[in-house]
Amino acid sequence: MSDVPSLPPRVAPPAARRGISVPDLLVALGVTLLGVLLLAGSFQIPFGINAVIGPRVFPLIVSVGTTVMGVLLTVNALRGDRAEPAAEEDTDPDAPVNLGAAGIILGGFLLGAVLLPTLGFVLGTAIMYFSVAFAFGERRWGLMVFVSLVVALVTYLVFTHGLGLTLPPGVLKGVL
Repeated sequence: MSDVPSLPPRVAPPAARRGISVPDLLVALGVTLLGVLLLAGSFQIPFGINAVIGPRVFPLIVSVGTTVMGVLLTVNALRGDRAEPAAEEDTDPDAPVNLGAAGIILGGFLLGAVLLPTLGFVLGTAIMYFSVAFAFGERRWGLMVFVSLVVALVTYLVFTHGLGLTLPPGVLKGVL
């Protein structure tokens, strides 16, 4: 008898055991599209005084990095690789996807964005914050309204007074 350890049985690679994951492929294509759009937007930025380091440099770095990462994710998704949950997550990657929470957040974002010019930044973004809290299962309505309004107001004050940006006050014009 020899002391040479035996080799474990050969197991098929993960790509051979499962097909292409459509959600992973959609995320990968979305990241690629985002990178391409950022890249196109980066080229719209005019050159600065210094042609080597100008206002385009960092947006180009981010957009190229995002595009490359998206392409790599797409290749991996097409090979059958799947994004696995972190070790500390207690999830089942094969469970059906529940898009209810994502739909609530998207609906709140769209509603807030549509009403933002009329209601103003504070109330429009408060709707968005409220929808996120609701989508994550919070049901204390008073607390959600209060926190949404406070966070939106603080954000408004930081952007308008701290950074000097102009945001629409909407119906709160004269109060803010």
